[in-house]
Amino acid sequence: MVYSKIKEVLQKNTSALIAAGLGIVVSLVIFPMVIISINQVVKNGENRFTELELIRVKNLIQNEIDRTSLALGDWSNWNDTYQFAKDQNQEYIENNLFDETYQNLDLNSILILNTSHQIVYGEYFDTETQSISEPPIDFSSLIIEYPELADMNRPEGYKGLAQYQGLVMIVASNPILTSIKEGPPQGNIVFIKVLDNQRITNLSKITLRNLGIYSTETLLTDVPPIPVSSILKDDVYVIPKNEAIITGYAYLSDLKNKPIILLQVDNPRDLFLQGRTTKTIVIAILIALILFLSIIAYYYSLSILNAREHRKEEETSAKMLEITRRNAIELEQRVIERTRELEIKNHDLETFNYTVSHDLKSPLRGISGYSTLLINDHAQQLDTKGLDYLQKITDSAQRMDLLIQDLLSYTKTNRNEIIKIDVDLNNLFDFLLLEYAEEISKRKILIIRNLECDHLLIDRDGITLVLRNLMDNALKFTKANPDPKISIDCKMNENNAVISISDNGVGFDPQFHEKIFDIFQRLHEPEDYPGTGIGLALVKKTMERFGGKVHAESQIGVGSTFYLEIPL
Repeated sequence: MVYSKIKEVLQKNTSALIAAGLGIVVSLVIFPMVIISINQVVKNGENRFTELELIRVKNLIQNEIDRTSLALGDWSNWNDTYQFAKDQNQEYIENNLFDETYQNLDLNSILILNTSHQIVYGEYFDTETQSISEPPIDFSSLIIEYPELADMNRPEGYKGLAQYQGLVMIVASNPILTSIKEGPPQGNIVFIKVLDNQRITNLSKITLRNLGIYSTETLLTDVPPIPVSSILKDDVYVIPKNEAIITGYAYLSDLKNKPIILLQVDNPRDLFLQGRTTKTIVIAILIALILFLSIIAYYYSLSILNAREHRKEEETSAKMLEITRRNAIELEQRVIERTRELEIKNHDLETFNYTVSHDLKSPLRGISGYSTLLINDHAQQLDTKGLDYLQKITDSAQRMDLLIQDLLSYTKTNRNEIIKIDVDLNNLFDFLLLEYAEEISKRKILIIRNLECDHLLIDRDGITLVLRNLMDNALKFTKANPDPKISIDCKMNENNAVISISDNGVGFDPQFHEKIFDIFQRLHEPEDYPGTGIGLALVKKTMERFGGKVHAESQIGVGSTFYLEIPL
């Protein structure tokens, strides 16, 4: 009895169970894959970005080493230094080695060694007190630790990093020669620049990153255990500090090429935060798609089950017809009625599928519409924060609607047939400018046209789409200029017609002249300049279908020019 009831319930709800099962299976398969993939992409991106920041800081430190070595060259190849190394005359010290010298050279110490490797001059300049003071390290022991600093036989000298008694420093040593670089060498001159807190702070300001440079001999409580250099990939170790900061560590080698100096760079976790937002959006889209697939599966399975039931009824009717002709008319009528019911259901299913495929944007319109009604009719019942949330909902819905429209246009680009006809550019620009006539008049925008090529053989719809996008950008990015100007030109060369649209808007950094044509790439905040990041990608894709090219030139604060190269 119970088994029969269970079987009956399952049979009645087979379509719903199939749809639910499909949704669950797809969710269990796709959700983990998507989340794992996004997490992996974010992790790889963070690691790569941190590695690049470490390389950038390493290069900055190397530049500081090179600058110190370059300054050393003027002192090591100088007759006065050469004579001092021989006779240690005090006049040289009085005339050259005073506080301002250390300040100008940005040094902590200058050491002069004679041919016996003895220090004949060595002072320490304290950058905090800005005066000569007691050195924090034993210079003689430093020379013993790094004998390269006393090597007179290498004309180019030595330069690099050193660590001694817990201090990390930049050192450079050259043999002392005459002003015309002749010998014999009279010893060595050594420049020392300690990487103290003040210098590390200055490097942090330059790089806009929090830096740390440590000797591996120093016990640090806030630095996690770092693997030894020999097992690190590319000598880099990356570890998240918290949700806002990710830290990279790298070993720096000293003069002996030993990795005993640790470099730390803290980076903001922008990719991590963007990954969270991306996962939320992707999951929401997947839920909508899975729901859509489940609905389709439900009605598809329902139609199959109904068809199977219909076939069974026809078989039963045929058997009944063989047994008795008395019920033939009744049975035939039942078959006709059942067929009519199935046709109605199939028609309803087709109507539903059409509605679903064409009205995906209805919920979005509902969100936007009801949000607008709340703002217009019930604003007085909400506080400022509530109104701000509603406005953000409305703006987000409008941006999503615009994004869907632009994506549809982008995906349809390759499907549209190219029909080349003779296009009058003057008439085309008259048509386009008429669309913006109200804005041009209101903002008093100066439009300059110089069309040397007034006729082109090209697809009219495609070139209209391209020019409309470029005109939209020119109007949008000149809004902050009180005297906006847009120039439209067309010139001919041997192989191409070149159409250019220039404006005197905000412009952009020239380094992004290729990136701006990638889909979803934006250089400005949506609140400042609305858009979806698809327009210029659509321009590029359309021009490529024409066999042409598009490129841009710009300067921040001056304006931008976009060039369309159309093959003749």
